[in-house]
Amino acid sequence: MNEFLRIAQITIPLLLEGVLSTLKISVLAILLALILGAFIACLRISRLFICRLAAGIYIKIFRCIPFMVEVYLAYYGLPMLGIEVSALATGILILGLYTAAYIAVILESGLKALPKGQSEAAYAIGMSKAKSLWRILLPQTIGVIIPPMTGQFLQTVKDSSILSIITVAEMTMMTKEAIGITFSPLIVYICAGLFYWAINLIIELSAKRIEKRHRRISI
Repeated sequence: MNEFLRIAQITIPLLLEGVLSTLKISVLAILLALILGAFIACLRISRLFICRLAAGIYIKIFRCIPFMVEVYLAYYGLPMLGIEVSALATGILILGLYTAAYIAVILESGLKALPKGQSEAAYAIGMSKAKSLWRILLPQTIGVIIPPMTGQFLQTVKDSSILSIITVAEMTMMTKEAIGITFSPLIVYICAGLFYWAINLIIELSAKRIEKRHRRISI
């Protein structure tokens, strides 16, 4: 027990530092992904073939290439293009771009699940496509997209751990540092697993609360 407490005293402060970094990376990546994913979803349902094609290519590229490979390509490729950014900024950017492809598919599926009469009615009263999308269609998709969107947010938090390969000091990186100090990988990884579990539990419970509120409003 004393050994466990000694290791915990060393490990927890390091992991808390990693938790803050993980939350920062995840939140910024999700915000980027939501904006970009919504734009790509709009392109996917556009009447213009070129827009649908461009969005489809983007989605195929980011969903079919392993995320670790994308991280390495961004980390080593951007400097070759003359774009000098930190490892943290690179990690947030590539995680956001990667997540956006999945969010676009979720939003596209939610929009396509709505009856066509919804958009036709909005156009009939003189609404533009952008206004009808924002004020009529998207609010109705919330109940449909919350479960898969929650799953994707949970996956984004877990995917942030891969950024340790480019020296981003998120929780997995700090876990390795704690192991190097304590030489107790099992206890350190148990602590790290509990922190990841706590973060994802908060996201899941928050999503369920939003879903319940949306159901009450819809009734």
